Amino acid sequence: MSEDLSISENGTVGSRVARNTGLMVGAKAAAAVIGLVSLVLTTRTLPVADVGLLLFLHAYMLLFAEVATFQSWQAMIMYGTPDVEARDGERLSQLTRFCIALDFVGAVAAFILAVLGLLLIGHFLPLLPAFTGEAQTQSVENIVKLGIPYCTLILVHQGGASTGLLRVFDKFLPLAIQTLVMPVFRLIGVVIAIASGLGLIGFVLAWFVGSFIAYVVLPLFAILELRQRKLLKGLFRQWPSLSAPRKGIWGFVWKANIDSSLATGTTHLPVLIVMPIFGAAYVGAYKVADDIAKLLSEGYLLLDRVIYPEYARMMARGNGDKIWRLVVKTGAMMLSGGLVLALLPAFLGPSVIPMTFGPGYEDAVPLAVLLVISAAFMGVAAPLYPVFYAAGRPGHAIFARFFGLVIYIGLVVALSNILGKTGPGWAAIFGNLFAVLLAIILAKKVLKTSTSADRVPE
Repeated sequence: MSEDLSISENGTVGSRVARNTGLMVGAKAAAAVIGLVSLVLTTRTLPVADVGLLLFLHAYMLLFAEVATFQSWQAMIMYGTPDVEARDGERLSQLTRFCIALDFVGAVAAFILAVLGLLLIGHFLPLLPAFTGEAQTQSVENIVKLGIPYCTLILVHQGGASTGLLRVFDKFLPLAIQTLVMPVFRLIGVVIAIASGLGLIGFVLAWFVGSFIAYVVLPLFAILELRQRKLLKGLFRQWPSLSAPRKGIWGFVWKANIDSSLATGTTHLPVLIVMPIFGAAYVGAYKVADDIAKLLSEGYLLLDRVIYPEYARMMARGNGDKIWRLVVKTGAMMLSGGLVLALLPAFLGPSVIPMTFGPGYEDAVPLAVLLVISAAFMGVAAPLYPVFYAAGRPGHAIFARFFGLVIYIGLVVALSNILGKTGPGWAAIFGNLFAVLLAIILAKKVLKTSTSADRVPE
C-alpha cells in the first residue's frame, strides 16, 4: 500500500483554526483545572516555602528543557508542509530524521547546562539577603540535591519532531490527549504522596512521574500516526542525522530556537527571578496567580501553534494576502476576551483564593488580575508571531520578543523595588504591550513584501 500524505481539510481556514483551537483550549483548560486541584492539595499539605521550592524546581527544569533545546517542530512545519503538499514522503522522512537528531542533541546539551546552573545557584544563592538563616540554607541545599535528579527529565523531553509531525498532518486530537497526561498522573502522584506521608520528596516524585509519562507518550502518538500513513518504514531506513536536509534550514532552526527561547523566558523565567528577590514563600503565591491566569487564558497560549500550519499552507498556495485580515480579527477577539476574563480574579479572588489555597497566598490575588491582563495583550500577539515563520522571517520575531523580554526583566527588578510584590505583574503587562506593538509593525511589513514565490527563510 502506498504512503498516505493526505490532509483532511474540512471547512474554511477560519473554521479549522477555531475547531483546533477549541480542542486544544478545552484540553488545556481541563489540564489546568486538574493541575489546580493538585496545587491546592499541595498547598494544603506542604509549608509555603516547600511549595515554592517544588515549583521553582519544576520551572527551572522547564526553562532549560524549552529554552536550551532546539524547537524542531518549527522546522517540521516550515519545511514539512511543502513536502506534504507535494506528496513527497522521502523528503518528509529525511526532514523528520534531522529534527529527531536536533531533539536529541538539544536535550543532552540542555541537561548539562541545567546541572551547571544548579551548582552555580548552590554557590551564589546563600549570598543574597532573602536566603540568610538556617531554614533558607536548607532550602538552597534542597534545590541542588533534588534539582539535579529532577533535571534528568530534560533528557526525555524530546517531542519537537513529534509535535511538528502531528501539526503538519492537522492531527490535534492526539496533542489534546497528551496535554491531559501530565496533570492526571501528577494528581494521582500527589494523592499517593499525601497518603504515604512522604513530604516534599513525595511531591517531587509526583511532579517527576507525571512529566516523564507525558514526555514519553508524545513520540508514541507520532509513531502511531506515521505507521497508519505507511511512513514509519521510510523514516527508520536511516539513522537520524544532523546533515542539513534543506538549504538554509540551519539558519532557520537557530533563529526559531532563539525566538522560542525568548518566548519561553516570559513563561518560566519570572519564577526564577522572583525567588532571589522575595524568597521561596513568594514563589508559591506567584505560581498560584500564574496558574489562575493560565487557566483563564489558555487560548492565547495555544492559538499561535494552531494557526501556524494554516498560515504555512496559505503561503504555500499563494494566499498570503489574506492573512492580515485573519490576524486582525483574531487579535481583537483575544484582547477583548482577555480583558473580560480579568474581572473574574478581580471580583472573586479576594475571597476564593485564600479560602482555596490557605493562609500565605494572599499575594496571589492582585497578581492574578495583573497576569490575566498581561495574557490578554499576549493574545493579540498570538496570531502575529506565526506570520514571521510562515513567511520565512523568524528574525523579526526574535527582534520583537527580545526587546519585550529585556524591558520585562528590567521592569521586574525596578517595579519590585518600587511597588513591592505586585511589581512582577505590572512588569508583565508593560513588557507584553511593548512586544505586541513592535510585532504589529513588523508583521504588517512582512506581509506587504512576502509572496509564495519569495518564501525563503532568512
